Amino acid sequence: MPFTGSAHSGNRTPSTPGRITWVIAGASTLFLVASVLWWMSGSSPSAAQATSSPTTDTQASAVEVVETNAPSTADATTTAPTADAASAAAENAAAASTVSAPATQPVTALESPDAGATASGALTPATRGTNVNPDPVIVSAPATGETIGDKGPDSPAPQPARDPLAAAPMAAPTVDLPTALGMVGTDPIAARLQLTRLIDSGTLAPDAKRQAIDAITTVNASLFFSSTVNPADALMTTYTIKSGDALSKIARKAGMAADWRMIMRLNGIKDPNRIRAGQVLKVPTCTFHAVVNKSEYRLYLYAGEGADRVLVATYPVGLGEHNSTPTGAFMLKPGSKLVNPEWRNPRTGEFFKSDDPKNPIGERWIGLQGVDAGNSKAMSYGIHGTTDPASIGKQASMGCVRLKDADVEVIYEALTEPNSTIVIVP
Repeated sequence: MPFTGSAHSGNRTPSTPGRITWVIAGASTLFLVASVLWWMSGSSPSAAQATSSPTTDTQASAVEVVETNAPSTADATTTAPTADAASAAAENAAAASTVSAPATQPVTALESPDAGATASGALTPATRGTNVNPDPVIVSAPATGETIGDKGPDSPAPQPARDPLAAAPMAAPTVDLPTALGMVGTDPIAARLQLTRLIDSGTLAPDAKRQAIDAITTVNASLFFSSTVNPADALMTTYTIKSGDALSKIARKAGMAADWRMIMRLNGIKDPNRIRAGQVLKVPTCTFHAVVNKSEYRLYLYAGEGADRVLVATYPVGLGEHNSTPTGAFMLKPGSKLVNPEWRNPRTGEFFKSDDPKNPIGERWIGLQGVDAGNSKAMSYGIHGTTDPASIGKQASMGCVRLKDADVEVIYEALTEPNSTIVIVP
């Protein structure tokens, strides 16, 4: 409804009293609105403080970001996997990260400065190869005793570093060879120790030494390379498989200084998927070492060290042409144990893929590095298999120690880094 005195139609001009009335009404309205606004602003101090304090807003925003990114305790409790599942997941992640890592370029030159200057040198694997090989995780105890579970990486138990040249001196035998041979049937553990000391003494004639080695081979067929556990054997212990276990996990739990495949060998396990919770396994507790005797073309595998070390097995080897295999003390080169490695011949450039039946270095590579003054630069040599069994017992390699494929698998499982020492003698 129009104010009094306002124009209703046409060009009629409003009267003066009407203008005064309109002005007064408008001023009253403005005063009322201003009063309401003043009252509202005066009754909200928190809003005024927030407006005048940008620092407070910034801090509040920062807190919100932190709280958004950090899961609550309830969420962590709800989503945390069980111990077995978490361990399996961690092993899966480690295996996946290793398998998916891009392969390095094939090696085309020798790593060792001294070897590279000669016509013959060490064999060098082309890549890191498959140094993570999965084994199963037992996730339950099935009635059938068979489970195929998640997989974990190939990881020997962590061991303290050691000085490879600080082993205790070997002890002299306390019995003669006939007496030691007579102990095989009655006290095989004592017989093995005395036969080892006789062999190491260097006093046996070749035929007598061969007789002692044959006797130790017989003893170890049951004492070492079988699932039978002699309670008096300090080199062995037992482990009962639990739900969630894997062979690699068992090796770590038992403090085993050997590859987990050694458990398969000693217990006659053909398929790592066919193990069950509750199964009792034989597990070695010792550290393994090797001696390569160049004049005999033979590798000696020992368990333990010093006065208590015992001979486990001996294997024939092939050596470097032109006497190029270096001598002295060696340890395993870090990260150099490979399964089915690729390889490029440093002389010809010919490249061999993994699982190539023509790959001259076979299916195992164990890299060596010299640790004494005479061989500290020898970094490219290794122990490996061969596709040429006829070369065993000869000088036929580029300087490395080669074994038959079945024999090098045992050496691969036994020798570990940084524990094992390999001594090559003339």
